[in-house]
Amino acid sequence: MLRVAVVGSGPSGVYTAQALLNQSLVPDVRVHVLDRLPTPYGLVRYGVAPDHEKIKSLQNSLR
Repeated sequence: MLRVAVVGSGPSGVYTAQALLNQSLVPDVRVHVLDRLPTPYGLVRYGVAPDHEKIKSLQNSLR
């Protein structure tokens, strides 16, 4: 089992966590996302440019 800690739950941290969970090279991965704020998603909560649909979709996929 591979255990990974991702520091920061903004767009980059959430995208990284999703990529680690969706990869197939290491079958058993546990990802922990850590953030100093009580609410996740960083700037995704406050607005992402309209042309960044993949980043905006992360918020819905990880709920």
